[in-house]
Amino acid sequence: MSYNKEKYYEEHVNTWKNFIKLATYSSVGVIVLVILMAIFLL
Repeated sequence: MSYNKEKYYEEHVNTWKNFIKLATYSSVGVIVLVILMAIFLL
């Protein structure tokens, strides 16, 4: 198994971008849920 530094870095960047995307969508989802709870439960 060979170690390719450029390929490893590219995969690392793609993983980081996907993590940021997931975190952003999750945060937006939670904020929308809290807003809806405030509207309907208060």
